Amino acid sequence: MSKARERSRRLRQSLEVKFQHPHNQLVQPLKAGSIDLPCLYHYMRRIIIACLTLCHFTMADAQYIPAFRPDTKVTKDPGEDYWSKGNSFRHLEVSLTAGTSGIGLDVAVPICRFLQIRAGYDYMPRFKKSLNMHLAGGGQAARQYNEAGNRIRTPFDKIEQYMYEQTGMELDDHIVLTGKMTMNNWKLLVDVYPLKYNKHWHLTAGVYWGPAEFAQSTLSSESSKTIALMESYNQSYEAAGDGDAIKGYGRLTLYPGDYAHDITQGLTLHHQGDPYLADLAADGTVSTSVRSNAVKPYVGIGYTGRLVSSRDDWKVSAELGVMIWGGTPSQRLHDGMDLSRDVKNIPGALGDYVGVIKALKVYPVLSVRIAKTIF
Repeated sequence: MSKARERSRRLRQSLEVKFQHPHNQLVQPLKAGSIDLPCLYHYMRRIIIACLTLCHFTMADAQYIPAFRPDTKVTKDPGEDYWSKGNSFRHLEVSLTAGTSGIGLDVAVPICRFLQIRAGYDYMPRFKKSLNMHLAGGGQAARQYNEAGNRIRTPFDKIEQYMYEQTGMELDDHIVLTGKMTMNNWKLLVDVYPLKYNKHWHLTAGVYWGPAEFAQSTLSSESSKTIALMESYNQSYEAAGDGDAIKGYGRLTLYPGDYAHDITQGLTLHHQGDPYLADLAADGTVSTSVRSNAVKPYVGIGYTGRLVSSRDDWKVSAELGVMIWGGTPSQRLHDGMDLSRDVKNIPGALGDYVGVIKALKVYPVLSVRIAKTIF
């Protein structure tokens, strides 16, 4: 170990001499208005090489950790004392985890000097977010604006006035959905500690599996009045005669966005860019469901250290990885339309929500793990 420290000290001294020499500056000022790309590449290359070299000696100087525990004060390899023939699976570790995959509990057993198996369960708390979905009247979005940003009149304004005259209640131009994560997963992971004398760093691979639906949105109770007015108006519209003024206003529908491509629904061909008009579900509700594959491969990298400086049986680790969904998750409205693939220009918070899910081809997992070695 002293040899590694001596090599690290000599490297730092040599780097300090090089950095102080005027012809070996890692970063030199660039003239305004000009960037020498070959020179910039040369500087970046030297920085990367220096960082990797320092990291190598730093990790080489770390101490070996038996059974994947944080640093022990023993300077010799303690593996011979800890491991004996056939003692795989004879040690157990229990841990609590918290992160973007939820709050979880897992158990781990080392099976050899450099491998550990973990199994557990993650539960996502039901955080909620309000999402607005706009309405449409007479086949046009209820809320439209001109180039100056001023709102323009649409058939919805006539419908709104009609319903106020009939009921004395104002009709909102949107409904509110309540979105929440419903992610729950079992997990089976393998931790690999590739460095013989450094058991801080580990690589992880495995699978998460659970219900395919990991998020949903349902109609908020605050939109009950809007839904009741929609149903009442559409009933009046269907019952009206050809000469009634209401027939010129058109039906009230939902307006999630515009068609992203040509699509046929029933016997009707809708062209790209046409407004997508959706009706309420048969029970008068509105909902969306976000789904991915039930089995999701996982890869990650983590770092472990002592939680209590004087004890090896308590440790804390941080891990960064990705859960592979297997493609863009589907986000389907209650009528089956996929908002991710078939709809564009989705307005409001609903559009932001759909855009985030659509952009994530994998699910990022950042977690913190506190573990206790039982035996």
